[in-house]
Amino acid sequence: MKKLVPLLVWLLAAAVPTLAQAQKAEVAPGISVTRKTYRVPDNEAPFFNFADKNEAQKAADKKLVDAVLERVPDRTRAAGTAIDAGMRAFLSDNDFATAAKRFNQAYLLHPQHSGVYHGFALVAAARFKDFGYADELFRLAARMKSPAPPLAADHGRTLLIAGRPAEAKALLEQAVKDTPGWAVPRMNLAWAALQTGNRAEACRLITQVKGQDLESVERDLALFKQKAGC
Repeated sequence: MKKLVPLLVWLLAAAVPTLAQAQKAEVAPGISVTRKTYRVPDNEAPFFNFADKNEAQKAADKKLVDAVLERVPDRTRAAGTAIDAGMRAFLSDNDFATAAKRFNQAYLLHPQHSGVYHGFALVAAARFKDFGYADELFRLAARMKSPAPPLAADHGRTLLIAGRPAEAKALLEQAVKDTPGWAVPRMNLAWAALQTGNRAEACRLITQVKGQDLESVERDLALFKQKAGC
């Protein structure tokens, strides 16, 4: 899985207003989430915007699922393929609408798949700037079977952007353990330390920023050194 862009790029994004309701909805047996809707087509929002589908829409969903399972009979593998396609749209193209469509397809195939909630969390944060909902979905993804290795890094970065550096720091420390060869969570961990007031630790951590995608955090490195003075 290709890794996400560094924190600085996310900070440049403009906020988008959202509509939300506080009720809970069951999205899979034993799994409930806050029912939230957004002003986009239903298939571009997590869980199809919790829309009440008519018979034609239900039939179309069944046709899609049957067609996919005819090619890939294993639901976990089939859902994983859709999630991978969603991640490519999200990461390579910044196409949040297509990403959400693919994650919704994965949801139809396997609603207990960790990647579904991970993907929806990314969309909630990146497109809708709904960091609280993203936090909820990331936490659900972490409790499910076989979460993706970048999960803690993505969750930590989201909390950092949301202005919650103390919570982000613990997740980013875990992310460095989970993905030690990736520069992005190391960079974000240094930011979290600086934003929690520990300049000495932040300056130590910045010397450890290395690994894959190092070139993508060069602007962060320059800005960090300017702000931290180290």
